[in-house]
Amino acid sequence: MNHIALDKEDEAVKRFVLSLPVDANGSVLELEGRAVACVVPVVEEPVEANGTWSEAKNARRCALIDSEIEGKLSAGEAVELHLLQREMLAHRHKVAPLPLAEARKLHQELLAKSRRRPSE
Repeated sequence: MNHIALDKEDEAVKRFVLSLPVDANGSVLELEGRAVACVVPVVEEPVEANGTWSEAKNARRCALIDSEIEGKLSAGEAVELHLLQREMLAHRHKVAPLPLAEARKLHQELLAKSRRRPSE
């Protein structure tokens, strides 16, 4: 899924996008009677890993990803995929968190080392 930053767009574009109805099934934008885009809401409620992640959910997530790649994902399915992705990431963070603290520490050490080294 592409992410488009609205920060750099005209105010009229921002107002239009923010004025679209928030519907769980999404909104289809049409031009001259032809569907050109589908906008689905992004659910921003926190997702907690409550131990309910399953192989069935993962299989559904993979099937939705395949549909997205094939260009056959409906608006409702896009919302479902978004929720499943967030739930999977919360589960992964719970059972196998990425060692970001160590990576950040190493990054800071390398930055400090590069500052001490004379420019070449």
